[in-house]
Amino acid sequence: MAHQDDDLYFLNPLLVSQLRGSEEHLTVCLTAGEADGRNAPGGTPEHAAALVDFEAFAAARYNGLRCAYADMVLGDPDAKWRREVTTLAGGTEADVSVLVDAPHIRLVALNLWCSPPAGAAPGAGSLPELWTGRAESNPTMIPLGSPVSGQHSYTRESLIESLVLLLERFAPTLLWTMDPDPDPQVHNRANPRHADADGYSDHSFHTATGLFAHEAVTRWFAAGGGRRTSVEAFRGYYVRRWPSNLSPEARARKQRYKDVYGWADRRPSEDPAGLGDWKVSGDLIAGGNASGTTLRYPGSRSWAGPGADGRLSAFAVRGGQVVHWREDRPGELAGSRRVPGRKLLPHVDAVPNADGGWRLLAVRQGLTADPDRHVRDLWTILLPASGDYRDVRWESLGNPNAQSAPAKRRNIGMPQAVPLPGGRVLVLVRNAGKGLSGRLHDGSTWTPWRDLGGRDTQDGLTAVALDDGSVEVLSAGRNGIARWLVSTAELTAEFSVVPTEAPAGPPAVVRLPDGGRMLFCRCRDSASVVSLRTRGDGHVWDPSSLVDLGGHGGPGPIAARFVPDAGAVLVAVRDDASATSVIWVGPDGRARGAWLREATPVAGSHAVSMDSTERPVVLAVSAGGGLLAMPVARSTSSLTSMKEVP
Repeated sequence: MAHQDDDLYFLNPLLVSQLRGSEEHLTVCLTAGEADGRNAPGGTPEHAAALVDFEAFAAARYNGLRCAYADMVLGDPDAKWRREVTTLAGGTEADVSVLVDAPHIRLVALNLWCSPPAGAAPGAGSLPELWTGRAESNPTMIPLGSPVSGQHSYTRESLIESLVLLLERFAPTLLWTMDPDPDPQVHNRANPRHADADGYSDHSFHTATGLFAHEAVTRWFAAGGGRRTSVEAFRGYYVRRWPSNLSPEARARKQRYKDVYGWADRRPSEDPAGLGDWKVSGDLIAGGNASGTTLRYPGSRSWAGPGADGRLSAFAVRGGQVVHWREDRPGELAGSRRVPGRKLLPHVDAVPNADGGWRLLAVRQGLTADPDRHVRDLWTILLPASGDYRDVRWESLGNPNAQSAPAKRRNIGMPQAVPLPGGRVLVLVRNAGKGLSGRLHDGSTWTPWRDLGGRDTQDGLTAVALDDGSVEVLSAGRNGIARWLVSTAELTAEFSVVPTEAPAGPPAVVRLPDGGRMLFCRCRDSASVVSLRTRGDGHVWDPSSLVDLGGHGGPGPIAARFVPDAGAVLVAVRDDASATSVIWVGPDGRARGAWLREATPVAGSHAVSMDSTERPVVLAVSAGGGLLAMPVARSTSSLTSMKEVP
């Protein structure tokens, strides 16, 4: 994280669930977060009267973070911590806090100054300037009460090396980072800038932290580390621009731990710095920077499915490369195999080939100090049915924004591929204009990228091929469900908006046996899952068919599949607790039974598929990097534990 409260604002409520389920947890905070050095809300008499004390305010923020973690883990904000020092690259020292009654919980503070103080060395600058090379170094602060022995200074390289050292020592299987690729954002009267970087939807320190973390993990992966590690990036201030995707209960939990961090109860303190950050003690998260919890790379739901032979396959990105699980015996998945190729962002989309192999699509990330030289390109690979991957190679499909300003290349979305008759494949991504771009493979060659129009959408596409040869694409829009009807003959599209309330996150679409379609999305502010049906001949969506299915909230895509034997749709979501919630929904869009929950924390999005025995299976990747698989029977009133395959 960049600042002491970033995880409380942007990762919760998922954070508290992972804390309680993890064997070990390490949070790394890069800056001292000293702000103006006054521990009081801006514009208040208390702020005007407060003395400027950067070291004390930084210490107060860390005290608040420790109190919040103690409350999340032990239910006691006043639980004791042990303070230690760890040495990083070049002899720099970092402050380590260990929760005494839960020593598997550790916090590491690097304490870089946000704004280097007067007297700093020539060439010193801020964290964003350190990333781009505009600054040669970034000095550290010694917050009040810190056990470190002296001030230090980081260069760009030594900071990356220090983060690599922490990764090597801790070896996480799940790494959460801030957003390295914030959306472009127009700032005007309707969309005030707040603390965003100019022209973007997030704070520049959040972005720099995401970039430093991704560069460090890329180097760690290249050196052979993290072979089971999943990476997830989280949006920052972006969330205030879109409807909340959290349930009221989840927002209340997030509010509670933010209030502990902000020392809202003003309980007595023996620490001269105080027990928290009063600047945010009165903040309500409902409509602000913490109103939602949103993944930067939400991906698709088509990362798993039956191949041409009916056997189930699943794909995920671990250690920056794809791994493949395959059903080797009926109903049994074998351990994972690695697919060549590195530097991939978290999600992969998979399309079965008629010959029994697979076409995979993923986004490759290349990081540089120069903002104009970043790489985010779509890549594809063909896996042969033989399972011999020794000679397979990825092919670049480029970037739909390649002819735009270089910085826009970073705003590519995650791919959604649609198989078509005759071995054709339509590949779709959200582009930097927040609309849709596509390329078509006609069985032998790829068309150029085509801008298919649209605007004001979130990433997280869902698509379905229709009987007339067109493809319907849906995503969360500003004023409803964004819809493209794509002609695959000309690669053109008609864009429209289904007039619904703006959804809180990516939708999912399912074809039904009667030729109609059903859509699922989350309601704003409640995070309830709702169903919506097409009417009549299936050409028009019917907003009056909306059914509120309730649920347990949560971020990310919804997975859904019609199961013929059950005559119903099986829906699975990652819920507020980062767990798995499922429900059966009839063709009329109404729930058949209650929501059921399996508590194992997951990463990424779910997939719902069928194995070779025609059993419906819910799939997810675990926090430990394995594949979780859970058959779900139509008649069940409870769920069995998810089985993990390494």
